[in-house]
Amino acid sequence: MKLFLNKIKYFFFIFILFFSVLNFSFAEENNKNLLDILKINKNISINKNLEINLEKIESNLKKQWEKILFEWNIPWEKTIYWSTFKKKFKTFWEKEINLNIYKIKWNNRELIANTKIYIFVYKNKIISIFDKSQKKEIKDFILKAKESWVFLELVFLDNFEIEKYNFKEKIFSKLDKNSYLLVWWTKDFIFDILSKINTLNPNSKINFVWVSPFNIFLLENLLQNFISNKTWINKALLLPETSKFEILKQPTNIEKLENDLKTNNYNYINLNSKSKIHNFLFLSKFINNLSNFGFSINNIYLILIIPFLLFWVSVFKHLIWLTPAWILIPIASTILFLKIWFIYSSIILIIFFITNLLLSKIIQKYNMHYTPKVSMLVIINIIIFIVTINIFINNKLIKIDINDIIFIILFVLIAEKLVNIITSKEFWEYKLSLINTFIFSIFSYLFFSINFIKTFILAYPEIIIILIPFTFIIWRFTGLRVTEYFRFKEIIKSIEE
Repeated sequence: MKLFLNKIKYFFFIFILFFSVLNFSFAEENNKNLLDILKINKNISINKNLEINLEKIESNLKKQWEKILFEWNIPWEKTIYWSTFKKKFKTFWEKEINLNIYKIKWNNRELIANTKIYIFVYKNKIISIFDKSQKKEIKDFILKAKESWVFLELVFLDNFEIEKYNFKEKIFSKLDKNSYLLVWWTKDFIFDILSKINTLNPNSKINFVWVSPFNIFLLENLLQNFISNKTWINKALLLPETSKFEILKQPTNIEKLENDLKTNNYNYINLNSKSKIHNFLFLSKFINNLSNFGFSINNIYLILIIPFLLFWVSVFKHLIWLTPAWILIPIASTILFLKIWFIYSSIILIIFFITNLLLSKIIQKYNMHYTPKVSMLVIINIIIFIVTINIFINNKLIKIDINDIIFIILFVLIAEKLVNIITSKEFWEYKLSLINTFIFSIFSYLFFSINFIKTFILAYPEIIIILIPFTFIIWRFTGLRVTEYFRFKEIIKSIEE
């Protein structure tokens, strides 16, 4: 009898435990369903109606229990007992809504789910695009905006996401005459945005406020080269980061913001999009035209530095005496470094060399006409190049946009000469030249990656003209090279003595 009672207690305990777990699991599931309401707009302007409709959740719950009670609690406010919550907030700041859901059975209620919803009630709104790399740096600005009852409609993008972003629907449609689009940027972010928007041909004029950590007076000429002749830009203010909090004082009117900046003696630049670039500044006009056709700043920059790289090849060969292989090979490898990054470019070049060394062993067995031989080798190299690039793209190691086709063409152009060098019988005679080519590319990559250098060239591209007389001087140079001073230092020393 005692054993029988113990078995009953045991099964009763198991039943209670199973029911509790089942009930807990259901409560957990309801809490997961409640997470869906967090997808509502949790930022609302003052005096606007907020509505949260949970009728679907109510109908699902009634399949399990006949009576369901919703309880919406807000501190210092009257409790609401409906599945649909409606409220118009008349004061600013963050509001906490506590939602409890009960099942009613025999006049008793049991909590089956609960959640807290936080609604930010704001006074003004700024539509803003932030460079994704600046997420940590702008935290204090976002916090200060909230304290000022300003809602920042945040959009975080990188240079490649700009291409896919729907500016017309998500940005242009929300801007009125006096409001502005705030863009916080570093490096090339703003230029890619301008190029992308230009291809969309916005119907209405847009006001911009740009905030940058760089020297705004150095950026002035650079930006002017990009925004001139863009009729869809109404007004553009360029601010340093030190002036950023002034934006929150005038979040909805660019005219008032400019007036405040001027009155309080804050640094800023009013860029005039209606100004035209003089025809004499043909290189600045070239930058502007490419920008108007949607070219990214990176690709424009790579085109502009080709004359500098040509000059640098002359310096390397005739002043330093570190002769690289041919002229276009070191230039193409430098551009590859700048375009794809040093590590991945080095991998591509290593694969290129290994492939052609193996091919050279094979083709030595056959007598072939030069043109079809080189054509076949270049075709093989292009296929391997495409496969390698595909692997990088599929593994999200590199990103390529539509304008990068020009650099693939450049690679094809230099491939013939490089293939011919590697597969020739005199390959080892070129060993030192290939090493010098690699050294040239590394130094050029490091130098032209400096932000100041990049900004300066894009701001004052006409400096390229100065390279002509300097190249002429090198052309006429007949003195000792730098490496020759080290090579013949003992002879020089004995002559001086």
